[in-house]
Amino acid sequence: MENSKKKSGGGVPRGLPISAVILLVLGLIAMQVMPNIVTEEQMARNVLLAAIPFILIFAAILIAFMSLIWYASSKLSGNISEKTYRPIEYILIGGILLGIFLMFQPWVFIMFRVGFYLLLASTLLYILWSLGRP
Repeated sequence: MENSKKKSGGGVPRGLPISAVILLVLGLIAMQVMPNIVTEEQMARNVLLAAIPFILIFAAILIAFMSLIWYASSKLSGNISEKTYRPIEYILIGGILLGIFLMFQPWVFIMFRVGFYLLLASTLLYILWSLGRP
């Protein structure tokens, strides 16, 4: 007897951000606890044991980004005009190309770092922006 229809592509499933927070907390705890539980020799011999905090935190970051993508897709898709969409898309593509150029230019080393961050930001923003088709 429900008259209201759910919009397809609704909000982010609650489990995604919750699991991201749990994994982040576990990773931070593991960073503090692992050196007290495991000896240096065991850590040196078993790379996976040493990588547990990194894996937990990396998984938390990936799940948080998945949540952000899900949220952006549900909010942006179909809500952006073509007149707005295209210029921003071209600016982000230009940022990607400029970031690649700055990373590979041989003259000024500091531009490598600037290029890396520009490439990273432009790529992540392009991924999010491409979800919002007009």
